[in-house]
Amino acid sequence: MTLSASHVAGQDEKIVNGEFKAGLKGWRITGDVHLQMNRLGKVCACIGPGGGSLAQRIETGSGNPFTLSAIIQSQRTNDWILTLRFLDKHGREIMKVDSVNDIQVKGTNSQKIEHYMQPHPLTKWVQVLISKDSAEGNVLVDHVGFDMPDENAARLKPACDLDQAMEPFWQGPKIQNEAVLMLSENGKPAAGQLLFPPTRILSVWDYGLTTNYSDGVDYTVQGRTLVCTTSSRMPRVRDEDLQKGEYKWNVIGGKQVMVTYEHDDSWTHELPEYTGGGLPNTMKKLRAHQPLTLVAYGDSITHGYGESRLSHIRPFEPPWPELVVHRLSEIYKDRHIQFYNSSQSGATSQWGRDYAQRMVNTLNPDLVLIAFGQNDFWSVSANTLATNITDIIHTVRGQNPRAEFLLISPVRFDPEYTTNSAYWDAVGEYGKKMKAMIGPGVQFVDMTAISEWVYAAKKPKDCMNDPLHPNDYFARWYAQCVVGALHHDGEGNRRESWGRKRTGRSALPY
Repeated sequence: MTLSASHVAGQDEKIVNGEFKAGLKGWRITGDVHLQMNRLGKVCACIGPGGGSLAQRIETGSGNPFTLSAIIQSQRTNDWILTLRFLDKHGREIMKVDSVNDIQVKGTNSQKIEHYMQPHPLTKWVQVLISKDSAEGNVLVDHVGFDMPDENAARLKPACDLDQAMEPFWQGPKIQNEAVLMLSENGKPAAGQLLFPPTRILSVWDYGLTTNYSDGVDYTVQGRTLVCTTSSRMPRVRDEDLQKGEYKWNVIGGKQVMVTYEHDDSWTHELPEYTGGGLPNTMKKLRAHQPLTLVAYGDSITHGYGESRLSHIRPFEPPWPELVVHRLSEIYKDRHIQFYNSSQSGATSQWGRDYAQRMVNTLNPDLVLIAFGQNDFWSVSANTLATNITDIIHTVRGQNPRAEFLLISPVRFDPEYTTNSAYWDAVGEYGKKMKAMIGPGVQFVDMTAISEWVYAAKKPKDCMNDPLHPNDYFARWYAQCVVGALHHDGEGNRRESWGRKRTGRSALPY
């Protein structure tokens, strides 16, 4: 398996001399560029009155998003352009964005820019270029910053067994590290529910898998409920300490305990469907151990936000698409899977449509995992989302006719986040539209239904880092279901469609 993310230096990469305290040192200049005092008496870089530019190249490695910031003041409107050029290891431009087409700039003459984005996966350097045309007038540039935390540092190596992490939750008599938030309500002892009634608890660890808790000392078991003892060392959350009301952002990732147990129950819902028959090119390459290029393309959930590696906490579980690649490499004995994550936090399906040519086509993918929706439900209809996804597919196939796609619907957000049923309904409609897009080379994984089924048995806060993003536990559900779509395990995976079965467990109140 080959991952695209390079592990760069441990500290954040920065612009050199972004406030121009050392003159123009660190900047490459062309044309009419000099230093000048602004109205506040501060020295800035000045382009003008003729045309000119200043540029700087930052070595980034790849895989780490960044935020570019700058203050640009102009005497005239639209006489300057901020451009970001993404260069590969050979110094060739592989992608470009600018303030005319891509970077949102508010205001007219005095601009404060703050632009967050995911670089192209093949990026080695990002060049920041600020240029002005030859018309009269000056452009003042100051406070240029480039903040890029390292999400792929070597010190964030997984402190958990990835093979165990990929054991399907719906299969077999053993559940490995299921997350449970021990929640105290109305002054009662903190408690949390398991997915199945346990016949034997094998271990209960803290979220980082460093402290093991003892039955009878730290907790007791009542049916499928764990209850903290009065002297328990286990982390607990009091319901009264959680923010209540619309759009309150409770971050509870890392506060759950991880329970490994045996059970005699069985998964009573539909099994993740094997869809390999509809992805013949992908399956042919996997079975023949041939090079396969897999691109993950989605929002923050697919980028890995909410999981422990990106949160820089133990056990540093990698984003779920990396778990998929790890497992596929083991199953098919294929060490030639080239993986790229082109997902961006905050991205909508419209962003996916706009950047498909630059962020996906240039990678020549065999299989694209498309997973948008969690930033769309605020304002994007199911029809619009389906149109955007269709356009992504058409864009990629325009250059890569044999490319195949696995569409992944978003998980349900925590129902306590908002009572606006229109948002809940939108997420449900997204899944229906994606399912209707199934065809040759386009298949579907219904994570919306999976989240409904799991939430009916457990608290959503067991599964989430915050109201919108899965924690390590539910990210593993993502990874296991996607692998189930690409591997016939011989113990199910035979159903023809996703459909809900009746169970004795309560449904969500929506």
